Amino acid sequence: MLNQRIFLFLRIGTIVATVLFAVGCRRDSTQTDSLGGFSSSDQQPSVAVKPYAEKSQSNESEGKLFSQLGPEVTGIDFTIEWDKPAKYDRIFYSQNTGGGVTVGDYDGDGLADIYLTRPSKGNKLYRNVGDLRFKDVTKSAGLEDADYWSGGASFIDIDNDGDLDLYVCGYTCANRLYVNQGNGKFSEHAKECGLDFNGASVMMSFADYDLDGDLDAYLVTAGLAPGPDNKFQVRFVNGRPEVLPQLREYWQLLYLPGDRAKQIEAGQFDRLFRNDGIANNGLPRFTRVDQQAGIDGADLGQAATWWDYNQDGWPDLYVANDYWGADKLYHNNGDGTFTDKAKTSLPHTPWSSMGVDVGDINNDGKLDFLATDMAGSNHFRQKVGMGDMGSSGWFLEFAEPRQYSRNALYVNNGTDRFMEAAFMTGTDASDWTWSPRFEDFDNDGRLDLIITNGMTREFTNSDLNDFARGKFKEGSPEFFRFWREQDFRKDQNVALRNVGDLEFEDVSAKWGFDRVGVSFGAATADFDNDGDVDVVVNNMDAPAHVYRNNTATGNSLRVQLVGATSNRNALGATIRVTVDGTTQTRYVTASRGWNSTSDLTAHFGMSNATTAERIEIVWPSKKVQTLTGVSANQLIRITEADGGEQVQPHQPSKPLFVESDSLAAADAHVEIPFDDYERQPLLPSKQSQLGPTIARGDVNGDGRDDLYLGGAKGAVGQLMLNTDEGYKKHSVGAFANDKDHEDVGSVFFDADGDGDLDLYVVSGGVECEPNHWTLGDRLYINDGKGGFSRDFDRVPGNRYSGSVAAAADFDRDGDVDLFVGGRTIPGQYPMADKSMLLRNDGEAFAEVDDSMPISECGIVTGAVWADVDGDEWIDLVVASEWGPVKIFRNDQGKLENATPESLAKQTGWYNGVAAGDLDGDGDVDLVATNYGFNTKYHATADHPAELYYGDFDGTGKPHIVEAEHEHNTLYPVRGKSCSTSAMPILANRFETYSAFGKADLAEIYTSTCLNDSVTMRATSLASIVLLNDGKGNFEIKPLPRLVQIAPSNGVVITDFDGDGDSDIYLVQNNYSPQRETGHMDGGTSLLLENDGAANFQPVWPERSGLIVPGDAKCVVTTDINGDGRLDIVVGVNNSSWKSFVNESAASK
Repeated sequence: MLNQRIFLFLRIGTIVATVLFAVGCRRDSTQTDSLGGFSSSDQQPSVAVKPYAEKSQSNESEGKLFSQLGPEVTGIDFTIEWDKPAKYDRIFYSQNTGGGVTVGDYDGDGLADIYLTRPSKGNKLYRNVGDLRFKDVTKSAGLEDADYWSGGASFIDIDNDGDLDLYVCGYTCANRLYVNQGNGKFSEHAKECGLDFNGASVMMSFADYDLDGDLDAYLVTAGLAPGPDNKFQVRFVNGRPEVLPQLREYWQLLYLPGDRAKQIEAGQFDRLFRNDGIANNGLPRFTRVDQQAGIDGADLGQAATWWDYNQDGWPDLYVANDYWGADKLYHNNGDGTFTDKAKTSLPHTPWSSMGVDVGDINNDGKLDFLATDMAGSNHFRQKVGMGDMGSSGWFLEFAEPRQYSRNALYVNNGTDRFMEAAFMTGTDASDWTWSPRFEDFDNDGRLDLIITNGMTREFTNSDLNDFARGKFKEGSPEFFRFWREQDFRKDQNVALRNVGDLEFEDVSAKWGFDRVGVSFGAATADFDNDGDVDVVVNNMDAPAHVYRNNTATGNSLRVQLVGATSNRNALGATIRVTVDGTTQTRYVTASRGWNSTSDLTAHFGMSNATTAERIEIVWPSKKVQTLTGVSANQLIRITEADGGEQVQPHQPSKPLFVESDSLAAADAHVEIPFDDYERQPLLPSKQSQLGPTIARGDVNGDGRDDLYLGGAKGAVGQLMLNTDEGYKKHSVGAFANDKDHEDVGSVFFDADGDGDLDLYVVSGGVECEPNHWTLGDRLYINDGKGGFSRDFDRVPGNRYSGSVAAAADFDRDGDVDLFVGGRTIPGQYPMADKSMLLRNDGEAFAEVDDSMPISECGIVTGAVWADVDGDEWIDLVVASEWGPVKIFRNDQGKLENATPESLAKQTGWYNGVAAGDLDGDGDVDLVATNYGFNTKYHATADHPAELYYGDFDGTGKPHIVEAEHEHNTLYPVRGKSCSTSAMPILANRFETYSAFGKADLAEIYTSTCLNDSVTMRATSLASIVLLNDGKGNFEIKPLPRLVQIAPSNGVVITDFDGDGDSDIYLVQNNYSPQRETGHMDGGTSLLLENDGAANFQPVWPERSGLIVPGDAKCVVTTDINGDGRLDIVVGVNNSSWKSFVNESAASK
């Protein structure tokens, strides 16, 4: 016990040898001062070290990482309770009624103590007396109040006097600030400090946002029930309805397309309090500044966490809001004001956001972020919780940014636009989630994740909702009483182990963190000081649990900071620890998870390493301190030094590409809205927004490549001529005449053999009936000067919904032929429309007869001509949806399907294909883009993604049925609401969501109907490289995992950096899926550098400069500015064109 409570306090430089031995650190060899291990201060700081306690030995763990300890061991006899009168039933129904956890060493004895909150029967303070035993000291500490309705709480040093004070949020009662008296007692001073807000407080989140050395505060609020005198009223301002100002904390309006508005419940306005320093009474005084600081929004808040997401040294803020309210990403402008960047920086957010946490999950030095929701973790939970999508599904297409009912894991790529990776990391669905916490629980050097789950009642159970709303008036006493009488919603808590490369493994059972119940707040600390991270969880269905960490392997370091110039808690400091060449980063922030505050000591797992090469602290004051050669398995307390160097603001290195305005003169690609689902209500993705297309070529013979930018239906395709002044739009009357066509593919080539480039444009889409005249492709003949006229006679008048055109002289007769890929028949997905091989006979193009196997192409999404077998006859490679990458070997002018078996087995949803020598062996390799791993869909050879197309309701009309595997059972992807709307007969057989959720695919649609239907299967969704052995046999290698963060579409292969090796650039995302699936928008496009042996490394957007956040479909390389370097042009569906100029010195 003694070694748990004694620190060695040493002044570095007093006894050099003793310090170096005790601390286990040495001076950086580049420094001249020999008195210690700190490198950036004139006056050396105080350092205290403390060895870890011995590990507890227990048979309870049964080999699991955690032992769940109850009150009989810990002495913590505390359960979240609710005993409010009926007048508060509305709050019980619509807002949280849980309890939080705050952890901190309030008495300074070296052991982390616990404070637990709840709405009824009062909060409790438990003093840690060692060996994971705790004593209730609530009364003696002056904190007892059984009638207090509490939200979250925080241990923070509000007055910078060196001990932890306690701030507690109340609901319909004044918030409280308990100032630590230093003798184990607290006294309440919220009113004197200006922090006694009385309302719907949820959690106070502290940070020094203005970097003046004291702690400021952001108050998250929820909603209050309007009194009987408050009636919903609006006024009209410039013809637009607005809720009366005095009612804005009860109701707000969501403005919808078409001049409509929806009334929704509002929360109170969040508050931002600036600390104006210590007043004459010795206490800090706070001033409310949210309005002048740019903080706005009356939402139902759940959590707020401070973090420096852009590494500029100023704390930024993420605010998680429940229900309809948008989450906020407040960027700190450094002048006391904030700007909400959520719409531009986040691809989407959770719909009903709960708890949040921050951590560097991939050890790249950038802070990532998790925001949670309540998506079901299995098929049954998902289907029972979906409800009637018609009642609120419109919101999925309306919110900015989009809001989806799932967790979001934002991956920081060093730019102003985050990637999002919840699906691919396995963090997307964890049931009704409250507190996520990132910590390295197994000491392997990577941040793991725990999540608490459960709810007071099954409020998202669609069957219960239908029953309650059918029997009682919503909002009536009887309605609320019904819900009070229901059972708990018990969910399993979750533990996810970080295995690296943006992948987490579910180890809930293996680690012993799989209790099924109702768990709310959670916080972490090393409660027994043995060098691993323990957990405390506040439960509603059972007493709070402490989870003792039993990690027996893996070294670690714990770093505790004491601010001097900075705030005493060092909130806002960044700690970087380098171990075996890998740097781990921690950001010191207080409010984490939900209604909870964890111990502020930073924990670093070191695996088998015994020494950390370097510890760097960047204080909120922007001073930097460094230690080197620090021994493992100790707690180091570092006090901020006087003076010292200031960290320089983060300045990213010069990117390889710089975004250009070279296409500013081009009109954006704009889709005319079209309802694909009227004809096919169960369509997985819209087929009406597959463009645009880009073609590149020198059309006027001036030596510069020009561009054709394809238009959507109703828009004119654009010819952009490359001039000395940049791209200029060149008007072409023939293009304007054909604006009713949807351009989906295009290629410049010499169709008539006159030496200039003509243009073939593929028509596609589904905004018409099959064989409609707007599906006719177009050939435009060039007059040699960039003047084009349409030639109706040179090409067949076929009317297929196409996708792509690829030109080559496949029969070697001296003129250029065409392959034109077919996509899907309008209104008949997944039936493929016809592909064509058009032979150029000099005067005209003729479709090659059916003896060629072009009809086997399927749903074509990409095509390229390449001599894959080295016989000097150019072969055809085709990418397809619901099919493989297909190889059509050219046997002296006749194509035959020669797809190797290894490729034929790997069916996918391929979106594009490109050819080039990737491994430097002189033959042609391939890249094929696919859906990736970051969607709700999963596919393997054993458990493929499946789709059935047939008559399932006896009407004679075919319908689409998507299917997925859970374990070894095949279930429908779509839920009861959508399925019964499309096929009403199903509603007679499955009257409840529960019945539908339990039924497998054959029970719902019958084996007979399934067997009689057209069946599609995809066995892999990975974007891949296909390495050629020179004879047309391919080794399949998945592209790096970061590529799989989104569906990849257009792709180009070229040497971007001038090192002689072929690199890859691909564009990403898919905004076409039906609204329940939502945008697949995790990517920002990606450049891959080649080491010469086809080993590709992602170039993160911060370094590449290539940031394309939208629905990017196509890409070409071209020399925009005539400097000899290949630049990039990207086409984005329903958006502006993007171009990037190559600034790489090596490639010039």
